[in-house]
Amino acid sequence: MVAMSLGIWNNNMQAQISQGGLPLSMIQDLPVRNMAIHSFTNPDWQAYVDNEKNESAAQLFAKPLKIGLHVSSDISFPNSGQLITLADGTRVWRTTIAIEGAPAIGFLFDRFQLPKGVKLFLTNENKRQVVGAFDAANNPASGKFAIDAVQGDVVFLEMNIDAAVDIAKIDMHINSMLVFHRAIEHLNQFIIPIDNIDPELNGLSSVCNINAICPQGTDYANSRKATIQLLDMSPGGGACSGTLVNNTSNSPSNCTPYILTATHCQGSGSLNNTDFDEVIVRFNFEKPDCAGLGATNGYSMTGVNVLARANYNESWNVNEIVGDFMIYQLREAIPASYGAVLAGWNRNNAITTTLAAPKKFIGFHHPYGDNKKLSTSQSVQSQAWPSGAPSASGTKWYKTITEGYVAPGSSGSGLFDGDGRLIGIASVASFSEHVADSCFFNKHADDVYPMDLLWYDKLSHGWEYTVNGTADNRRVKPWLDPLNTGVATLDPLTSSCTQITGTSIHKLSSELDANIAVFPNPSTNGNIQLQYNLKHATDLHITVLDVTGKTVYSGNISNAGSGNKELNLSNAPNGIYLIKINSGTGYASKKVILSK
Repeated sequence: MVAMSLGIWNNNMQAQISQGGLPLSMIQDLPVRNMAIHSFTNPDWQAYVDNEKNESAAQLFAKPLKIGLHVSSDISFPNSGQLITLADGTRVWRTTIAIEGAPAIGFLFDRFQLPKGVKLFLTNENKRQVVGAFDAANNPASGKFAIDAVQGDVVFLEMNIDAAVDIAKIDMHINSMLVFHRAIEHLNQFIIPIDNIDPELNGLSSVCNINAICPQGTDYANSRKATIQLLDMSPGGGACSGTLVNNTSNSPSNCTPYILTATHCQGSGSLNNTDFDEVIVRFNFEKPDCAGLGATNGYSMTGVNVLARANYNESWNVNEIVGDFMIYQLREAIPASYGAVLAGWNRNNAITTTLAAPKKFIGFHHPYGDNKKLSTSQSVQSQAWPSGAPSASGTKWYKTITEGYVAPGSSGSGLFDGDGRLIGIASVASFSEHVADSCFFNKHADDVYPMDLLWYDKLSHGWEYTVNGTADNRRVKPWLDPLNTGVATLDPLTSSCTQITGTSIHKLSSELDANIAVFPNPSTNGNIQLQYNLKHATDLHITVLDVTGKTVYSGNISNAGSGNKELNLSNAPNGIYLIKINSGTGYASKKVILSK
């Protein structure tokens, strides 16, 4: 590591669960002089990828997808940054991380304890991405914490500290960073110039994949909303997919969000919760349109508890995995504004295995860490494992995919029946000779695996699983049917455990005004940047009025979460203007001056 000095820096996304808002340096345009830059060597990702090619498609599918490489670090408060005091006594601490050539950087803390009155923000180099604020509400019991990917090879860390806070009580140490190379498709929106974004093709998976929002999945929106991405940020971890699931004891007053995924998605076989402190759960990481042109506005939460799993050892080959289920519990309630769903399920072993359209068997998943995709078929077959022989009492549902594909990173995702109920967990996959040659490439012309043969571990198999004993932490039933009702099917609920209606709920943060900034102010060329970092994404209507109340600009931002919008007022005369930002449930006003 090399520490350097940074010259003057003129400062003209999301939950975990973070509080939104903007750092003081951005709001007050604080100059920075002599701020430390901590530079690190970028690990050789290409060498890893070359070695990965030696593994078969099935081997890669049946373990977490490697999403990047780790860099050891020793970044702490206050020693590793610059601490200044403002006129009102507020302290601002800042430092810079640089890893040349890194597409994105994630952060792992072995100590994370912030007193009340302290907020931590991270921003990328061009300030388009603001992550945070993280505060005392994020303090983990173990002290271990993780922050999801920040775009680019330079990241600014900023801590805003109220005047009354005793800084001796702040304990923050970054012991490792993850240089992301996968699972970062959503960060394209923060790149400058815009020409760097490929508007036609999507992510690192096969060009033949189908976005989850496409018409093939229209009738299964609840199943799509129940599908999440899992990132184990710890060394040895990686990316998988999973499903939020309902249980028989859930009610609005007693709501417990569980996640069902594959046991092979965590390599150690651990049942120790501290080994899951750095698991990040991503919600809504999907494109808003079938063509994949719109920006992703997802959310993240850090840390899960492990409740049950089939035994697993990462040295096993796919034929040695007998059961492939794992149940997590989220450590916080899911905000209703996420629009997430707790999937219903069907634990019957005897099901209708061939469906007539429009019904279908469908799965939603994150191949190669990309935004959410779908894959479908009209039939499944019950098979024994590992022989693959047809068997009514077999432990796997086998599916030959007819629309879309899966890939490493899709494992752990759910198989849904014709009624949208979960019946299996993606465990093993391969590809057939029927896959078109053109589908073995992504948008970068890299070789990829478009896999059309998929084996799901049956929900019925894990229900009363006895291979590893009969303890609750080795079976599914105690968690999905805690009331011991004996029901074979259960319907979905919202993530707040209310009945699902056709209306989505989007509540705006009450701190809208504090979470939006405009700069430069005054503007010498008529261009105004509107920076926003909202706790919950919402549609915004922007109006600019002159002193007479005349509208000189009007525009919209759809599904605004964290980002930047340029307001072109170059044709407006010099003077004072009022920018009104309306969400439909509230508004904020910002005064700006044009001085061209």
